[in-house]
Amino acid sequence: MTENRPEPGTPEFDAWLLARAQKWSDELFTAEIPEDLADVGSGLIAGPRSWEDVMPEKTIAEDIAIDKAHKRLHLKVVK
Repeated sequence: MTENRPEPGTPEFDAWLLARAQKWSDELFTAEIPEDLADVGSGLIAGPRSWEDVMPEKTIAEDIAIDKAHKRLHLKVVK
């Protein structure tokens, strides 16, 4: 933590937090994007082609299998 951080719940803390957030957002939105990075302005994102592919009904079985696998991670196979 920083030494000059005001006590939470005070107006000084709110002003300090706002100043930190403003500084962070300025750094974030003014950062240079590397040229070798894909065209971020195209609006393309990775993901399924259809919303129906991410509906819960289609992923329930997979989610159950993942949960079972996570529960068994601490177990060791003994033959």
